[in-house]
Amino acid sequence: MFIIFKGFELISMRIMLDHPLVNAVIRFDGERILGVSLSGDHDDRISEGVPEFVRETVLKMERLLDGEMVEFDLSRVDLSVCTPYQLRVLRVVSGIPWGSTMSYGELAEAAGGSPRSAGSALAANPFPIIIPCHRVIRSDGSPGGYQGGTELKRILLKKEGAL
Repeated sequence: MFIIFKGFELISMRIMLDHPLVNAVIRFDGERILGVSLSGDHDDRISEGVPEFVRETVLKMERLLDGEMVEFDLSRVDLSVCTPYQLRVLRVVSGIPWGSTMSYGELAEAAGGSPRSAGSALAANPFPIIIPCHRVIRSDGSPGGYQGGTELKRILLKKEGAL
């Protein structure tokens, strides 16, 4: 776990998730999850001093990556970092059930905007896996892009039985 300070004020902490499919960094403060990054090389495990809600989130991420159906508590996710349009997009995406998909066009229609703008909002999703942007695919059924790479998206969709 890394702790980031600005002067004497705690800004955020990070914990690493080292999984065979992806390495992730989860940033958090004492109250909320601030972001998830699906890149980086690390092998740290959950350590002492990590709030219980963060520990639970990391364990749920591991379970999802292993192919289990899980639900995340979005009340602990700091959505204030999102633009109003991105927030609409992410709210729609968070409602896509396990094992289901939605096209970029369907997402754009539900959130307002174009398929391209919906895709751009997902490309900047600060909470991949927690907010399941991997469940949004192209209208032709192909996966489309993903922060963690197209292959990871394909694997996640297969594990959910959606591809």
